Amino acid sequence: MSPVEPFLVHIRCDTDGYTHAVTEDEFAAGRHEGRFRAVCGHVVLAAPMIEEPGRFDPVCRDMLRAGAAQPAEVPQQERRRLRWRSRR
Repeated sequence: MSPVEPFLVHIRCDTDGYTHAVTEDEFAAGRHEGRFRAVCGHVVLAAPMIEEPGRFDPVCRDMLRAGAAQPAEVPQQERRRLRWRSRR
């Protein structure tokens, strides 16, 4: 099976104003509190969704551009097919 890129969610942080990349698993883990650990290690306090995206965090960008040399903190994930789409 070929490696699949991790599914990322981009969330604007209310404390620093940057938009950070958050993995799907970290998003699921922090969805009730509104705090998510970004791929750069920053704990993101989610800004209200009416806020427009801020400037993309340079540390997250550099880590994502590293490609296959991603640090161990970023888990490799496979995209899952949604059930309601597979029933057609």
